[in-house]
Amino acid sequence: MNQDLIIMTPIKTLLFVVFFAFFSIPCLAQNTSESHYQAAEELLQQMDMPTILTQSIDGMIDAQVRANPQMLVFEDIMKSFMQKYMSWESLKDVYIEIYIEEFTESELRDITAFYQTETGKKAIQRTPVIMQKGMEIGEQVMTQHLPELERLIMERVQQMEEAY
Repeated sequence: MNQDLIIMTPIKTLLFVVFFAFFSIPCLAQNTSESHYQAAEELLQQMDMPTILTQSIDGMIDAQVRANPQMLVFEDIMKSFMQKYMSWESLKDVYIEIYIEEFTESELRDITAFYQTETGKKAIQRTPVIMQKGMEIGEQVMTQHLPELERLIMERVQQMEEAY
């Protein structure tokens, strides 16, 4: 059995996660009221979602390049690809639908009101930093324990080969 098929490279993992998330989200509901839609859109604008998505894309790609320096030559391609499919322009309606599904119109307006306060504005501003730090911690933990994961996968591959 080819071990390359079993152990996904980090970039393959990233692409798998991106496409899984993108294609598993349902289409925009047909019976959503215009005011509910507008409330979700206003919240996402107040949260500065276009900037957050751009920063998230950059952070994911930077993490991939740090983890795999040989990916540096593909950084521009990855950024262009991610901007094409994971940008605010391409995902706006999908994000609005998620918020519509999870919050009533009144709740969306309450959350928007919070984000208009100084504390809410700070939460918006600091969220990308918090997310980046969380990604870095995850990367460190995975790097630290990667040999164990590889060993477990190789043991399973060996078991599967012995079974056949």
